[in-house]
Amino acid sequence: MGRGRIKADAGDPNNCIAVRIRTAMTACGMKSVAELGRRIGLPRQTVHRWINGDTKNMTHENLYKVADALQVRARWLAVGDTAPAQIDLGEGDVVGLIGIYETMSPAAREQWLAIGRTLLNMHMGGKGTVVDPYPHLAPPPVVQTTK
Repeated sequence: MGRGRIKADAGDPNNCIAVRIRTAMTACGMKSVAELGRRIGLPRQTVHRWINGDTKNMTHENLYKVADALQVRARWLAVGDTAPAQIDLGEGDVVGLIGIYETMSPAAREQWLAIGRTLLNMHMGGKGTVVDPYPHLAPPPVVQTTK
């Protein structure tokens, strides 16, 4: 592997950069190597060699161009040891929230979104994010302490 290049052909033919490029193209709806070539400013023949595993290495510059065009992490494209998405959508984050949202009734969804919007407005207005989630209940009694 030369300096400034990424080895394009891994030992496992099912887990190599060629497979990851094809997978990412499919995931983002890109139908042809010519389209990817146009997006990154390279001839379709070059891209065709990459996705067929006919090249031994790829420059870092081209790796980043391909990753950006396919909206994946360059590290995933080169090595395959991370999640492909540029943004982590792990359980408990966006994916987890969407999963919870999908299990709710329409009325609960509306209430949940209203609470979220209220929190966001308060946060953006610099007022903090303390919200009473139970406005219909009487506030707890204030306990006086004596010293």
